[in-house]
Amino acid sequence: MVNNLLLQTIIYIVCFFLVWIGAGLVVSPISDLSKSWRLPRFIISFFLLGILTSLPEITISTIAILNNDPVIVAGNLLGGVIVMFLGVIPLLGLVGNGVKMPTQLNKKQLIITLLVVVAPAFLTADQKIGQYEAIFLILLYLSLFVMFSFKQSFFEKIKTGIISRKKNSMGHLFKIVLGVLILIGASNQIVNSTLFFADMFKISPFFVSLIVVALGTNIPEISIVFRSVLSGKKDIALADYLGSASANTLLLGIFTLMHGETIQLPNHFFQRFSFLAVGLILFFFFARSRNTLSRKESAILLSLYLGFIMFEMLLIARLN
Repeated sequence: MVNNLLLQTIIYIVCFFLVWIGAGLVVSPISDLSKSWRLPRFIISFFLLGILTSLPEITISTIAILNNDPVIVAGNLLGGVIVMFLGVIPLLGLVGNGVKMPTQLNKKQLIITLLVVVAPAFLTADQKIGQYEAIFLILLYLSLFVMFSFKQSFFEKIKTGIISRKKNSMGHLFKIVLGVLILIGASNQIVNSTLFFADMFKISPFFVSLIVVALGTNIPEISIVFRSVLSGKKDIALADYLGSASANTLLLGIFTLMHGETIQLPNHFFQRFSFLAVGLILFFFFARSRNTLSRKESAILLSLYLGFIMFEMLLIARLN
């Protein structure tokens, strides 16, 4: 029993490392190709990198749906938003001595973005999410995309980039395919290991997904923290994080539709929603105070995330 647990733990850690490698293989070449089309840097980071760094969530959610384990999808995507705003973004502020809000993101756009991010938590407050709610989440994200795209002439620049630069890089294509294959294989094992740990410790797979899987699938975003600080491009990292958190709204809608039935969530969801709501409200006021998220403000958000983890651990202990 102990040997099996140790083996599964090692496999779990190795798979998350493979997720980081696979995501890097996919993100880097596509980002390079996009930049060669001269697309707006903020839009690339917000939407393109936001989706690409969500590839671990996409592959894990796909496999979970195919295995008929939708609670893993919900736990992973909802937990990912909490990790992003209370963990990863504050980490960027701490490591980078604060972070400025992108100049392309005004107050109105920030409010709309945060509403898109928090929408899944509102809709799952009754501990379930159905097909109509899923469609609403998808339309909400698409509305955000259209709002930013028209403002930045995104569609026209994509058209111009495709027409003017038709070079096909076999090296980039190989990296992308290899990265996707690694993600699929590692994600499949992560889902299996999640179910193993949930069964062994007699806890819901939702709990494991909310804490462990959500943190593990944000490894690409966490790695960007240190890369962005070293390169001095913290605005790109922040745009990616906002885009990745928004993408979770889209993904939850898509995978709920794929499941074809209402997804039932565990109890005590209101308390989880409270952590997210308070975190997003604090983030908004911190970000707009001087258009900067300071180190002190980042530490407050990170403390809230640690409080969330402690709450979940106490809840698990009580239920067991």
